[in-house]
Amino acid sequence: MISLPTDPVLTCEQSLDFEQEFFESDLEQEWQIMTRAGEGIGDALLRDVRELRTIPHRPRLLALVGKGHNGGDALIATKRFLRTIPTARAVLLPLEPWQDCRPLTQRAWEELNELADERLQVIDPSPDSLAELEKITEDGFFHAMVDGWLGIQAKLPLRDPMPGLIRWINQSDKVAVRASVDLPTGVTGHGTENPLRVDFTYCTGIVKEPVLDPVNAEFVGRIRYLDLGFFQAMKMPEINQRVLRPSALQTLRRLRFVQGDKRSHGHLFLLAGSRELGGAALMAAEASLKAGVGLLTVGIPESLHASFVAQLPEAMWVPLPETPNGCIALEGLGKIRQFTNRASAFAAGPGLGVEKETFSLVRELCNFFKGPILLDADAIQAEILEKIIDLKRVVITPHAGELKRLVGKVYQEDWISQQDCTLVLKGSHTQIWSSQNCIFSLGGSSALARGGSGDILTGILGALLAKNSHSIPDSCCLGVQWHGRAAEVLARQHGQESIRTTEILSYLSFALRNDF
Repeated sequence: MISLPTDPVLTCEQSLDFEQEFFESDLEQEWQIMTRAGEGIGDALLRDVRELRTIPHRPRLLALVGKGHNGGDALIATKRFLRTIPTARAVLLPLEPWQDCRPLTQRAWEELNELADERLQVIDPSPDSLAELEKITEDGFFHAMVDGWLGIQAKLPLRDPMPGLIRWINQSDKVAVRASVDLPTGVTGHGTENPLRVDFTYCTGIVKEPVLDPVNAEFVGRIRYLDLGFFQAMKMPEINQRVLRPSALQTLRRLRFVQGDKRSHGHLFLLAGSRELGGAALMAAEASLKAGVGLLTVGIPESLHASFVAQLPEAMWVPLPETPNGCIALEGLGKIRQFTNRASAFAAGPGLGVEKETFSLVRELCNFFKGPILLDADAIQAEILEKIIDLKRVVITPHAGELKRLVGKVYQEDWISQQDCTLVLKGSHTQIWSSQNCIFSLGGSSALARGGSGDILTGILGALLAKNSHSIPDSCCLGVQWHGRAAEVLARQHGQESIRTTEILSYLSFALRNDF
């Protein structure tokens, strides 16, 4: 079971019922929460824009404003944007005249107008809105956009002028970074219709089911969960699909015991690498050391030994016999057992290759070793898992392709529900499955979409499992969140393109020591 702070994923109907019960028609409480949500969106947008480029001197924001509370969130986010950057400008594109908006949205408009009258341009709601928007972009573009047109009560079909405006925004090169409040316009709990495509969706207080539906992945972009404390004040019935709170990573932020030594912080035995895929072993080893493991022993093909010792002297490198193709041979089993007797966790997979003899070695070690086991990459094989006696202490970390290979023609969710192991299903929004509960880690950056990021995650997870400070599922959740948070910081400093995968390691410290 997961003991870390998590919140439930709700349907749109459940979200509406929850909010009505939570606020009890208290407009002042709603205003306080709306202010926190809008300011959180504004701050998050300013951070996420930096994954594309540094913030320019005079950034321009486009805000799509509906008459409901999503529109109020967008207005407060705009206010935060303009207050943070005094030289910024904003263009508002409302759907309705201000007097037809809900009271709190009107209040948000009045406060924004009072702050930034001369830096604010409003496109009046009319059939000519698109023509006016095109005219505005003739002399420049928008560095960011926030969509607050429709909320969870939206109904299809979309009415004019939204369809034409959405088509223009989706196809235009005049809008750089696009974000949405809760759900992109056109995505609802009852289907989609020509939705707005955004780069980021900011879930304020509650993550709604449509955001996580794979059908909507191309529209919602990367999901950020802005925790407003709803579920700390009110409890929901137990729901199996949940999201990890952004604050969960603080669990790892602690000083080491004064009287502790290297053995107090875990000993990981890592089996990795082959003659042709040595880099994966090196990256996983570096990551486990950066994640704070006290001792690291790495079993590698003997042909890699001399160079790896020189590159990473903090690890204890064990040279092992090789097959003719350069993979680790079964002959090394006896030597490995001498080291695994002292280890507190065992990890295998990065760069191992796909030789049957190596699979046999991993399978034997899994049944011999009595602590937590992590299988990644080439070690995620049906012939290995089927022979492991105690799967409750096993973690597997496939991406979608590896899971498909493992499951074959069986329906994936049926297969997952029947497993005793902990499953870390890597993807844009990584899922941690344990005891039929699914925890989403909604962090990270598309900077991770490159070779080697999974090997680094293996090293981090292996280190946390070896420390034995948390349960196996909790360790997996924390490792995934830490990995993703470091990638966010890296992308905000250097962008998503011109970086190397191993640079993530340099930001693990920053991600752990700072709040976001």
